[in-house]
Order: sequence, then C-alpha cells, then structure tokens
Amino acid sequence: MHLFRYLYISIGLAMMFCHTQAQTQPVKGHIYDSQTRQPLAGVILTTNTAQQVGKSDAKGYFEIDGDQPDGQVKAALPGYKSQIIKINPSQNELNVQLEADGVSLNEVRVAGYSENKTSKETAGGISLITSRDISRGSAVSLQPALNSIPGVRMDQSTLSEARISIRGNGVRASYGIRNVKVYVNEIPVTEADGTTRIEALDVNSIGRAEVIKGPASSIYGAGTAGVINFQLPRSPYQEQSIEASALVGSYGLHRLATTYRSGGDKVNSYASYGWQEYDGYREHSKDMRRFLTGNFQLFPSDKRIITLILNRTTQYSQIPGSLTQDQVDADPKQANATNLDKVAGRYQNWTRVGLGQQYRFNDQFSNTTSVFTYFYDLNHPLSYAYIRNIYQSYGGRTRFAYDPGFSVLPTKFTIGAEFNSGLTKGTQYVNNQGKEGAINSNIDYRNTQYSLFYQSETELAPKTTLTLGISYNSLNYDVRDYLKQNQSGVKKFDPQATPRIALSHTFSDAISLHASVSSGFSPPSSSEIKNVDGSINPNLQAEKGLNYEFNAKGNLLKSRLEYDLALFKMDMKGELIAQSIQQGITIYNNSGKTSHNGVELSLSYQLFKPEDDRQILSLRPFAAITYSDFKFKDYKTLNAQNEVTATYDGNELTGIAPWMLNAGIDLETKSGLYFYGSYFYSDKLPLNDANTNYNPSYNVVNAKLGYKKQVVKHIELNVYAGLDNILDKNYSSIVSLNAASFNGGQPAYFNPSPKRNGYGGLNVKYIF
Repeated sequence: MHLFRYLYISIGLAMMFCHTQAQTQPVKGHIYDSQTRQPLAGVILTTNTAQQVGKSDAKGYFEIDGDQPDGQVKAALPGYKSQIIKINPSQNELNVQLEADGVSLNEVRVAGYSENKTSKETAGGISLITSRDISRGSAVSLQPALNSIPGVRMDQSTLSEARISIRGNGVRASYGIRNVKVYVNEIPVTEADGTTRIEALDVNSIGRAEVIKGPASSIYGAGTAGVINFQLPRSPYQEQSIEASALVGSYGLHRLATTYRSGGDKVNSYASYGWQEYDGYREHSKDMRRFLTGNFQLFPSDKRIITLILNRTTQYSQIPGSLTQDQVDADPKQANATNLDKVAGRYQNWTRVGLGQQYRFNDQFSNTTSVFTYFYDLNHPLSYAYIRNIYQSYGGRTRFAYDPGFSVLPTKFTIGAEFNSGLTKGTQYVNNQGKEGAINSNIDYRNTQYSLFYQSETELAPKTTLTLGISYNSLNYDVRDYLKQNQSGVKKFDPQATPRIALSHTFSDAISLHASVSSGFSPPSSSEIKNVDGSINPNLQAEKGLNYEFNAKGNLLKSRLEYDLALFKMDMKGELIAQSIQQGITIYNNSGKTSHNGVELSLSYQLFKPEDDRQILSLRPFAAITYSDFKFKDYKTLNAQNEVTATYDGNELTGIAPWMLNAGIDLETKSGLYFYGSYFYSDKLPLNDANTNYNPSYNVVNAKLGYKKQVVKHIELNVYAGLDNILDKNYSSIVSLNAASFNGGQPAYFNPSPKRNGYGGLNVKYIF
C-alpha cells in the first residue's frame, strides 16, 4: 500500500513538474522592419496590463516567457505601429515584423546608406514614403506622394509619361527618368545605361519608398540626383487575408484588383493581380495596365532570410503629344495632330524576377545578396519613327557588413559590388500612320556597368558618428549597327571614383545635426552618345556633381512636432546639353556648369495621437517647402560643328520652379472615418534655356473622405471617395523643355493636366 501511495505521489509530482516546464517554455525570436528586413532594436514587449516582459537587443533578438496572459504580448517602438503577437505554445521561434506608422517618420529605421539608423540619425537628405502617403489619393500615380517630399518633383499629365527630378537633376530628360537611380527590393529598375521607366510598377503594390536626395554614388553608383528605393509590401505579421478592391473615376477610370496576404513566422507571402483602364482627359490618351506582383519572404533559420519577387506588367498607352499655347487656349483636350496621324503610343510587356538572401554568419559579420533578370518587349510608334525593341538584362548586388567590436572608436565596415548588363535589340522603321514602313535603323546595344563600394561608420563619441565612403564605377556601351557597319563601335567612359564624407551628432530628441560632402556622376544614355550622322561621339563624358549639405532634424513639443531642414549647394560640371537639329534628331554635348543652391523644409505636427485615448485617433497637419536658386554658370550651346551659337550664363535653370509648396492635413477617427486633404503650389518655371518662355504658376487642391472598419469578425471594409483639382485649374504638370519650333510656328511645350475630376472605391478584406 505504501509503495502504491509513493508511486502515485511521485507520478503526480512529475506531471506537475512537466506541466510547469511546458508553461514556462521560453519563446525566442527576432523583430524586423517589415519593409527593409533590418533588425529592430529597443522594441518593448508588454502584457495586456502594460507590464514589460522583454526588449529586443541590437540584433532584434528577444526572449520571453511562453506563459503570457491571454496568450499574447504587445510590441511597441516609436515610429512603428504597435503589434499584438499571439503566443503559440508549439511555436517558440518567432519572426515578428513591424510596420512603419506613416506618422512619426523621423523615428523609422531606413536602409539609406546601409546604416540601419532612424531617419533622424542619418546624415544627408533622406525621406520616406509609406503606403499611407500613397493612399492619400486614388493611388493610380506616385505623383502626389513624391511631390510631398521637399526637393523632389514628379511631373505627369497623362499616365503614359512620367518625369522625376531631385534637386533639379533629371528635369531635362527628354523621355523617361534620368540621373535618378531606382531600385525595387535592392534590384535595379534603372537600366544599365541609366534610363528608368516606372510604369512597370503597380502603385498599389508599393509598401514603402526611401528617397535619397543628392549624389549617393559612394554606395549606389551612377546618379547625381539621388536614389529611390521602392519596397514591395510584406503581409502584416500573423495575418492571413484575401482582399478585393474596385475603383471608378472620371474620364473612364476603372480598376479591379485582388490581393492575398499571409504573414507567418516561416513564410511571408504577398501576391496581387490588378487590371486598370483609363480613357484619359485628352484625346488619344487611353491607358491600359495589367499588373501581377508577388513578394515572398522565407525564414529557413534564425540566420537566413530569403526573398523572391516576381513582377509582370502589360502597358498599352496612347501618347497625345505636346501642344502650343494657341492650341491649349483653343482646346486643351485635343491631341497633337502629328501624334494622331502617326498613332503614337507605347505598348510594352515587362517581366522582372529577383532572388535575394540575407545571411548572418555571426553577431559581427553578415551579407546581403540579390540577383535578378529583367526583360521587356517594346512596340513604340512615335511622331518621327516606329520603334521595336527587345531588352534583356541580368545582374546582382552584394554587400558585406562587419563589426569587429572595437572598444575604442567602434567602427562598422561595409564593402560590396553591383553589376548590371543589358542588351537592347532595337529596330527603327518609317512610321506610316501607325504601321511599320521601310527600315531605317537596326542596332544592338550591349551596355555593361559595375561598381565597387566601401563604407565605414565610426563612433567618435557616444552620439557622434563619422561616415566615410567611396565607390569605383565603370561603364561601357558596345554598339552594333547592322545597316551602317562603319558606325559600330565601343564607347568606354572614364572610370569614376566617387567619395563621400559625413559627420553626425545627436544632441537630444529635439535636434541632431549633420554635415556631408558627396560627389556623383551621370553618364549619357546609349541613345545620347550619337552624333548627328549616327556615329558615336568619342568626346562625350559623364556629368559630374559635388554636393555640400547641412541637415538639422528632430522632434519638438513632446515629440508632436517633427522637422527636417536641409541646406545644400551642388555644383555640376559637364552638363549634357540637348540640341534639336531637326524633328526627331537631337544631339548632346558636354557644355557648361550649373549651380544648385537650395533650402528644403518638412514639418508635421500631431495634434492627437492614438495613445491620447480620444475619438480622434490622429490629426496631423504637414507641409513641405522647397526653395531652389539654380543658375547656369557657364553655358554655351553648340551646333553640329561645335561652334558657339548662344550664351546663357546667369539664366535660371530650365524647368525649375523657384518655390514649391505641398501642405495638407490627415484625420483619422476611432469610428473609422478618415479625411485627407492636400494643397500643391508650383511657381512659374522657364521653359527654355533662354528664359524667354515660362510655364505659369499653378496650384492644385485634392481631398479624400473614407470609412475603414472591421464591420464583422472576419471582414474589413474600406469605402472612399475623392476629388482632385477641386479648384478646376488649367495647368500642365509635364512640359516639353526647349521644344523646337518648326516652319515659324510656336513651340509645343504643354501637356494639359486633367481639370476637376473625382473617383470612388471599395475594398473588402476577408481575414481568415
């Protein structure tokens, strides 16, 4: 009897011990920024009673007791949305992802120059766009979001063409985007010759974008304007859902899309398919898009993150062309007569595949590598020709980070490389009213560029950081002309070494000061290296820029007021000057110097925050102010014989508005109602280098009202309506700079933008 009693007690104690062990099984994991995949330090983990139970370390690692009230904890970090983490006893390795709140952007960690610091701590002009900024409008264009950043300007009057300039660089591009390096998930969108078109990106499938203003060649290669790093969305952590959305609007706008999201600890999946059509404000400006986007993130171990992106886009766009002032006055909706006759348009299919890996060898040494392939086919009738192109490219980017753990002058080192090779097989025909005529050009361009880069980041004192960086860059074009063999050849540009030095000091949350000097370069594209006879110009070289910058950033008034002030001076040499010889033929020469002096200021103030426990969750006015004093210093135009034809020293830089203002207010309530209002002002700007013609100043007012709420247990509803250009203004956002006049007529500068127009939409999400 005593033996049985002893066994009974022993078994009972053993079961209690095992049960206690199961309850106290620790839960481990890492916390990352949902977009940059960088580890987040200092994330506070609390129970539902606000008791702190853990905190992430410098590597984003945390460990907590698995026995938590209600089986969950709350993760909170300034600049990010609070995240409820459900604790599953059978899952003790978590990969938590936090999403930027879109409000306290100074506190958000940015990839920037690969420093993984907050925007406030990062030297240089760097700004963020979140999904919140994109959703302020109808989300069919990035124009409102990019124009909310001081120093950045996106011009777009129809959906077929877009031009982005940063601090004046890129504004003179005759087509596409120049001087700005563009990435998606660290995969270059910019082609090997420096040309970028962003039409392949579905605006609704962008989770966030970081914009570096000014030369960033020390780590990103060619580009005097700066860098835009787009990041595709990741699914919210521990959410599995499917969403259907519909949008209708003025001028025949309609869009349907479906999105699947699954945010797990081992796999994070995002997949979206969208279909969009737009008849256009003007005649001959219809636009059709099909988007397929996939973004998949795998966590096979606590040391490795693997990312796969897939993107397939179809675009069919008509191009209405530019109008003269008399034509605009008569009927701004009309199309250019030549574009109508030639049935000008852009018909293209893009495909992009990228594979990336982050691997942490140990706490001191890590690597990030991505490889990609990118190709498209282009069917492009224009006013002066009919172009058919096939483009294929491949490349990769790798970056090693090492922290040796110095006790004196702690320093982190980064070394890396980027490679991009692209082949364009281009054929040009006579355009016979939208059909191919006789062939007049058959040329292959194989463009290859690579860069090697190095950066060190040294703590001179606990709050003082010195950053040194340099890159070595090479670019060459191999041109094969099958119709004119004597015009084939290789164009090699002089290798460029581009250094950067930056010094930062954080005094307090209220102010951090930064000073930097950086250099950059932008070579001409493969289409700009030709002489008037089609031969390669052996003397043409890259534009070069030297940028001096001072920044002050911080949070005031109990962190409710955020500010970011930048003063900069950039001197450009060897600027590429376009000269129109005849319709459809433009040559380029290195001629002149320009000075870019400017001031940029962004402000935002949070009258109410969610933690204030009011009916109004957030009420946030904001403003972005840009002043640009950009001048030609030494600028002489040359003819085909390199003879000086005109001198424009001291003139205002073509296409630059001295003042730009973007202001607005965001309102969100507990009931689900929200309101976004914005105001954009552009000062008058010169349309030609002679400063004899100007695009008038204009202002645009937009507003959006909506209701977003989880109406039942598994269904979230978002219904909204908006009105753009409320004041019904006549204006042209995108203009054709230095447009030539033929046969004594007026230059065709203007591309009228839509007048007052509205839209409405409905999103329904089912959460599993």
